[in-house]
Amino acid sequence: MDRPRATLVIAERNANIRELLRREFGREGFAVLTAGSGAEVLSHLSLAEKVDILVLDAEMGGPDGSALVPQLERSFPQVPVVLHGFAGFEAGQGGVARVEKGGDFERLKSTVREVLRPRDGNG
Repeated sequence: MDRPRATLVIAERNANIRELLRREFGREGFAVLTAGSGAEVLSHLSLAEKVDILVLDAEMGGPDGSALVPQLERSFPQVPVVLHGFAGFEAGQGGVARVEKGGDFERLKSTVREVLRPRDGNG
């Protein structure tokens, strides 16, 4: 039986987009967990056996994605973050990949693969 190549948490405030991203990444072979708020993200990261990467909506609530990044870097430094937001979104964290929202899911998937690439074979 094929095993997923990585576990991904999709954190997106819009349930329709969240489901679309879950399907898109599932087709790519990822095991996908979803979250609709910052609190759900923290719950997944605390309870999940292994999370390889987090795609985080920059404008998500409770706390918003940009505000959540410093807490994630302190508590879960091993989990890379891709911040997904609309044009002009602010995120001052240097180690976080950023992808502009706009319906180009291939760019988001490509960024996730790129962020994970150095980790391939290291775990």
